[in-house]
Amino acid sequence: MNVARKMIYISMACFACVAAKAQVDCVNSNKLICLVPFVTSATQTGGNTSDAVQKASIFNGPIGAQLSQLPLATSAPGAVILTDASGNPVAYDNLGPILLDRPDSVGLGRFVLGFNFQQFNFNHLDGIAIGNIPFTYTQTSTGQYPIQYVSQTEHVSLKFNQYVLLATYGIGRKTDLSVIVPFARVSIGAASINQTTHFITSDNTLGPSFTAPSNFVAGTAEGVGDVTVNVKQQVWSGGESGRGSVAVGGALRFETGDALNYLGSGAYGVNLYGLISYKARISPHAKLAYQWNTKSVLLNPSGTGPKLSLPGGAQYGGGFDVALFSRLTASTDLLANEFVNSPYIATGCQTIPSSSLQIGTPVCGTSTSNTTTLTTLTQSTVTYTTANLSAGMKWKPFRKTRLILYGNVLFQLNNVGLRSDPSPSGGISYSFRAPLK
Repeated sequence: MNVARKMIYISMACFACVAAKAQVDCVNSNKLICLVPFVTSATQTGGNTSDAVQKASIFNGPIGAQLSQLPLATSAPGAVILTDASGNPVAYDNLGPILLDRPDSVGLGRFVLGFNFQQFNFNHLDGIAIGNIPFTYTQTSTGQYPIQYVSQTEHVSLKFNQYVLLATYGIGRKTDLSVIVPFARVSIGAASINQTTHFITSDNTLGPSFTAPSNFVAGTAEGVGDVTVNVKQQVWSGGESGRGSVAVGGALRFETGDALNYLGSGAYGVNLYGLISYKARISPHAKLAYQWNTKSVLLNPSGTGPKLSLPGGAQYGGGFDVALFSRLTASTDLLANEFVNSPYIATGCQTIPSSSLQIGTPVCGTSTSNTTTLTTLTQSTVTYTTANLSAGMKWKPFRKTRLILYGNVLFQLNNVGLRSDPSPSGGISYSFRAPLK
């Protein structure tokens, strides 16, 4: 069995290993998606538990939407051949981009195997520091007295380490088939600080309050993420010495990762794209794509609300590579991802007890003899675009081998969506000269 057949069978097997889209009962579950609702005490039995858990889970959607579309390093062709003025083949020394693929094919019968590692330490979500998230919810059902409002500040830490295996095979002279298999380790910690329960009596007046000690929980999960199968077709190669090239392609993402542990998206995804580049010592390149996703359990983990599609949208990328030496290339890119109709959180105010006599806009943190105004989270649906700068190096340590090493750092330029500290990554790829049997 040759490599092409093996990779096709791997692609078909992805259909059989899809994770179930089950809802989660956070009262009895140890999934990471339930960790924050647990530390907020929203999962305690009795009263308005389901509503409290739903509200405590409102940032799961924004997190899941972006964890499913983190930039992945590509395994670009290890060697590209140009022609000189006499029509003779000439090796092209520029090793190409890191986070954007080349339009060029790896070549019929050639097999490229790659591995890379990326580390993300997230610090903000939708402009709010995840180490200082205000949160208020109702603990009792309508008609029950005393009504209990629980207010607190959440301190959340979220780290995501991703290990990616990428195999590309040239199934045609200008056609590549790739299988991308990510493995992830997610670490999350959450602390509830200044957790205060406010009581509203049956005559709608503010009663006494109770402050609980700070609480902290942590959890980790690791496993296979969402497997992606990609097909790329070079549609044009020409110009001076064959330096110009254009390609189109499509990628299908399977929901193989455990979404309730932040290892997967909980949705199928389709990405259609176009690539263009011009090969020179300073080589420009660009990508235009659009991402579609199906409905995800991350946007409705308890099953109490409507099923929603994981946000997708247009994707843009462009940059250039500089061949510093014959076996060393510097690469930089600007990457933009659009998230259409995405869940979005913001801070707001909630005055208790609510009264029709209240005039004007409530101001968070104010109190009177009968009311207090608490800071909480609100959720809406907006469209936003993340912008990232990528900078890295690719190195071919031995002239006569097809081994390539690379390192890169990703910087997020705007504070929208799920924002990370500068994210380092590194990888290795090797191109085999002939098909494996």
